[in-house]
Amino acid sequence: MNDNTNLDLENKVANPQTTKTSPHDELIKARKEAIKEANTEPEIKWLTDHSRKFLASGYLTEGTTPEARIREIANNAEKILGMPGFADKFYGYMAEGFYSLASPVWSNFGKKRGLPISCFGSHISDDMGDILYTQSEVGMMSKLGGGTSGYFGKLRHRGAPVKNNGESSGAVHIMQLFEKMVDVVSQGSVRRGRFSPYLPIEHNDINEFLEIGTEGNPIQELTHGVTVGNEWMQEMIDGDTEKRAIWAKVLQRRGEIGYPYIFFKDNANNTAPEVYQENKHEIYASNLCSEIMLPTNDRWSFVCVLSSINLLHYDKWKNTDAVETMIYFLDAVLEEFVTKLEVYRDSPDRDDRQTFMFMEKAYNFAKENRALGMGALGWHSLLQSKMLPFDSAEAFNLNSEIFKTIKEKSVKASKELAEKFGEPEVMKGYGRRNATLNAVAPTTSSAFILGQVSQGIEPIWSNSYVKDIAKIKTTIKNPFLKALLKEKDMDTVDVWKSIRDYDGSVQHLEGLTELEKDVFKTYSEIDQMTIIYQAANRQNHIDQGQSLNIMVHPDMPVKDINKLYVTAWQLGVKSLYYQHSMNAAQKFKQKKECASCEG
Repeated sequence: MNDNTNLDLENKVANPQTTKTSPHDELIKARKEAIKEANTEPEIKWLTDHSRKFLASGYLTEGTTPEARIREIANNAEKILGMPGFADKFYGYMAEGFYSLASPVWSNFGKKRGLPISCFGSHISDDMGDILYTQSEVGMMSKLGGGTSGYFGKLRHRGAPVKNNGESSGAVHIMQLFEKMVDVVSQGSVRRGRFSPYLPIEHNDINEFLEIGTEGNPIQELTHGVTVGNEWMQEMIDGDTEKRAIWAKVLQRRGEIGYPYIFFKDNANNTAPEVYQENKHEIYASNLCSEIMLPTNDRWSFVCVLSSINLLHYDKWKNTDAVETMIYFLDAVLEEFVTKLEVYRDSPDRDDRQTFMFMEKAYNFAKENRALGMGALGWHSLLQSKMLPFDSAEAFNLNSEIFKTIKEKSVKASKELAEKFGEPEVMKGYGRRNATLNAVAPTTSSAFILGQVSQGIEPIWSNSYVKDIAKIKTTIKNPFLKALLKEKDMDTVDVWKSIRDYDGSVQHLEGLTELEKDVFKTYSEIDQMTIIYQAANRQNHIDQGQSLNIMVHPDMPVKDINKLYVTAWQLGVKSLYYQHSMNAAQKFKQKKECASCEG
């Protein structure tokens, strides 16, 4: 995977003469031989009927089994890496349920067409030519199945003078171009494109920006985000009247429609990887799901490859090289992304070359930064499997231990990759293959596929719910609660009916102890400050960010909501994703999700 090798898509394999033998390689070889002796594929333990139906409904081509697709993905990664035995090791870890693959990996990795990464962020300069180029770039990214975002902070405000004695129509007016582009392009796509514009809270168009998504506003489909700096926050807290009015409007909108997302830009930049801080590569905004913290500029539109590790099985994988193997895998995915774009670039077909023209800034970023975003899911499932309440001291300690372990193993793998394949342009002299390694994405679909574990880092919504799988409504029950109820001879139709009647809660069940009730608290029953504290706790070990949601009761005072957000900022949290409303729980389950950005 040397950057100077022939990048032919079909034949590209790293030169074995340039690859050093390591204990890692020997372990892979040993595993491959062991599997050959067994002469059978490992059983994929997490593949339930629900998982199979869900995968068949949008992730797999007709007639392809999940087992066959996983083997195809594993073999392709081995081919790219040029590491004999890697496929069997990766397949084995997948079979154990250690990994959750991002949607574009399931759909496109190893296929001739289609990109295996679809998480992008653009940079818009205050120039009409650049605005129109970026609009087309976002259109092309959407056509290719991408979830996109853009930073509009450099555009002049409404009414500002422009050339020829005219006046600017403002940043928000320009955003209408992007909404229309994404909408038009999505009409012919399988997956609907999504775009999130970001604007600094101090921009003169901020009040107009905060009207996006409200009734009667011309922009209805864009989920937007505000970028907020330390100085502005401190002045707001200290009593600046104008800033307090704007902040109150941000909180009001989040209460009404769930967003704007909040991106704390100084928290992101002050803890960015050393290479970005030393070389003044500024992070202006986040992505569609608010966990990506990567720089953009006139040459770069950020790209990040995502997938996740399953925390439910932490005790099984913590002493293995499962994390390192996933980092190797994600680097292989990124290599295929770069290679496929080079095939477009060098194609005799005009349409292919035009595709590359609008993907060139994404190509530049991917090739020069090789940014990865390995995340996690199943956090609440792990706690429930250990009978630990979400807000317990043991949970806090385990949270820190897990993400410290993930970070250390990720760095180790990236150093090994740099030794094997070299450092990309941005990382020259830093001894690593990848500018970033970790980001916790939302995993709504991924968590369900992986045997119905809990989503990402957040608590479960309900202990019993109905899900539409392949157009069939199916009742899903919390497996850990079901096991406990069975032990207590309480796993009955009547008990589950009462849980359903109480919106998935078990707090009314007399047969449970107080500890058991604490363990099986749902999202809305957990103190939201605990979620903020845990996020800050793990943020120390994550070089990018986290998709961090908050659940707010209808009667929660605004001052308490404000305290949550100010505390998050003070503790170094980099962003806040959606604010869930108890009243709108069902509506919110159908919110504008970005499957492309799932880990």
